[in-house]
Amino acid sequence: MPDAARASMSQATGTTVPGTTGPGTSGPGAAARGRARPRLPHVTLNDDGQRHPMENSLSIFTLVAGLVACVLGFLANQQGIGTWAHVGATWLGLIALFVGLPAQLFSATRTERMLIVTGLVAAFVGVSLGLAHGGLLP
Repeated sequence: MPDAARASMSQATGTTVPGTTGPGTSGPGAAARGRARPRLPHVTLNDDGQRHPMENSLSIFTLVAGLVACVLGFLANQQGIGTWAHVGATWLGLIALFVGLPAQLFSATRTERMLIVTGLVAAFVGVSLGLAHGGLLP
């Protein structure tokens, strides 16, 4: 057997390795042409294969509410724009904290926990900035 053909053979099975030149192939692109297109990655919060609709909705709510509270907390420092932003940042951040902390206890997958912790940190920043710029009431 020629050395080029031997180099393109898999040692375990004796079959031709894709992407190498050897008998029956015409180059590295030959293996890619016969293969189906790769599918796009599927984004899911259910890493364990089971459905968790309540935990998923709590984690997404915590993330969104925390991010909105954080943005409102940063807007509370602006002149004119932030007249009521500190009230929204404080209340929405507190709600996100009170929803997110029990959601962290009930979460079932790692992906849910990552979203919840991100939302909790953003909610804490929003509450802190809201309290620093005026608090719960206008």
